Formats: sequence, C-alpha cells, structure tokens
Amino acid sequence: MTKFNLAKRILFAGAAMTMLAGAVHAEDVSIDVGSDKPIVVKKDGLKRIALFIEMATNTAVQSTVTGAKEAAARHGITVDVFDARFDIARQVNQMQNALIGGYDAWIVAAIEGQQVCDLAASQAPQAGIPVAVVTMSICGRSTEEGEKMWSPGTLTYIGGNESPNSFKRVMQQMVIDHPGPQKIAALTGQPLHPITLAFDKALKEFLEANPQVTLVAEHRTDYSPEQCQQKVQTTLQATPDLDAVIGVYTNMSKGAVPAVEAAGLSGKVRLYEAGGTIWSVDALKSGSISATTGYYRGTAAATAVELLVKAFNGETVPRAVMNDGHPLIPGEEAGQVGVVTASNVGQYVPQSP
Repeated sequence: MTKFNLAKRILFAGAAMTMLAGAVHAEDVSIDVGSDKPIVVKKDGLKRIALFIEMATNTAVQSTVTGAKEAAARHGITVDVFDARFDIARQVNQMQNALIGGYDAWIVAAIEGQQVCDLAASQAPQAGIPVAVVTMSICGRSTEEGEKMWSPGTLTYIGGNESPNSFKRVMQQMVIDHPGPQKIAALTGQPLHPITLAFDKALKEFLEANPQVTLVAEHRTDYSPEQCQQKVQTTLQATPDLDAVIGVYTNMSKGAVPAVEAAGLSGKVRLYEAGGTIWSVDALKSGSISATTGYYRGTAAATAVELLVKAFNGETVPRAVMNDGHPLIPGEEAGQVGVVTASNVGQYVPQSP
C-alpha cells in the first residue's frame, strides 16, 4: 500500500469518526429549565415518568392519574404513580427514592409546595430529570398568578384554576347572587396545602373588597365529605342565619348538602365551590349548589406529558399553561377560570366523578 493510499484511508477513517461523533452529539437535547445549566437528555429518550400525587382516593387526583397515563400510553411511555396519602414526609421520601429510580422525567402534584421545592426544582434537574408541575405551584408560588406560578428549575407549570384570582371569581358569584349583607362560612383543606394558601389569600382580598360579607367560620378539613358535613353542621348550630358556604372543592359541597338538608335550610343556605365534577353538574341542575368552577386535572396531567415529550424532542415549551391546558368554555376569558352556574352548566364537561 502506498503512503498516498494509506493517508487517504487515515483521512477517511478520521472523517468517519468525526461524522459518527457528530451523529451521537446530535442525539443529545438541551432542555432549558430557567437555571444556570440546561438539562441534557437523549432525544426521544422519554420512556419512564414518575407521577407524584396527593391522595389516590380523591376524585380530582384520580383524574390526574388517568390523564397522565392515557397521554403517556399514546407515546409508549410508562407512568409510575406515587401516592403520598396526604403525607408530605411520605411524598418527600418518594421523591428522594425516585432520584435514583431511573426515571426520565417527573410530574409533580405537591401536597406542600415548599418542602418539595428543592427536590423538584434543584435536585431533580441536577440529576438530569425535567419536572412538570401540575395544579399546585411549588416553591412558594401558589399565591401567584400566570407565569409567576412557574418555578425556575422546573420545565413547566400547568394549572391556574386554583390561583387566588380563580377562587375570587366564585366568591364574587356569591355577591352577584346576593348583593346585600350576608354571613358565610368557608371550608378548606390542610393549612399548608398550596390550594389552601391560594384560597386564603383570595378570601382575605374578597372580604376586604366586600365589607358587607361577614365570615363567621373557616374550617380546615381532610377533604372528606364526612368531615365537611360535621363542620357545616357545627356552623349551622352556631349561626342558624348563615347565608352561604364556600369550599375549595366539590367534596366540601358533598358534605355541606346533607348538613343543610338536615337543618331544613335547603334553598336558604347557598353553596359555592371550586373544581366542578360530575356530581357538581347534577347538583347545579337540582339547585343543591349555586356555582362551581372548571377543574381539568386530567387535561393538566395530559398536557404535562405532551410538553415533556416535546422537550425531549428538542422543542421549546411554555413556562406556564393556564386553564389547566383546557380550551375555554363559552363566556370564559383567557387567564380567568370559568364560573359554572345553572345557566351555563350544559356547556361544561367535568373530568372527575
């Protein structure tokens, strides 16, 4: 072999190695999560997602699981569900274990946004794991609105229908229905839950703007209808001239309705809630409740999966997606939750039982 041919072969081999290296490099995708360094993943490498939820027996949370799994199945992705059972220490432990569990991405529905902040917005991205946050904002952002609900270090936030302004929208419906002085009671979840924090901020601002409304009781609950029923019964005994009850979710209404009926106050004590379910639609039609708001936790989880897929394909995804990623219902404005009453209930399609 001549020196010339040998040189040609060496050049060809070198060029081939360069092309191969370029091809391997082209398979890497950089994902911007708003931190100092992007997350580098293999293109189309999303195969396993860890989904962290609050409580598997909660009907809204069940929609989260269904939405995530159905969307993932369309892409051949496996979703493992971690049920914290409303125990923040358990959720934190689950996330710590998942850091070394071989997961390509996380979807997080947090019980308490501050305690999972470091894991979801710092440790996970440092481990090369993009995180999509759904419904409840983390890192102290649950009382924000719009894109401010996104936490740097995470890929995206999908929700918005659990923000302070969303709760104020249904609170305002109480004043629309009954403009004069009135006494109300409120039912929330656990004190540090992101939804509770958002609701409390909304309630404070609503009461300041409507001095004719008097809050006579605010109860923390475990979201069970049974406990909510007990709380409303106690309130009605102490305040028989109560005008309305507002709750952060349908389960509050499920407990409030039998309490109001047992007290013989149906039609006198109005009930308002957030997170309209199939039950809520029937209750609006029967007149058992006066208003609810649109929750689309199934859509939010499905949107999280789709945005993760796009990110692993090298596409840019939005920092925040409002209205749970769901199309607006008639009469709903962009950036505002849709209030559902008896007048427009036929246009609302619930996602939870």
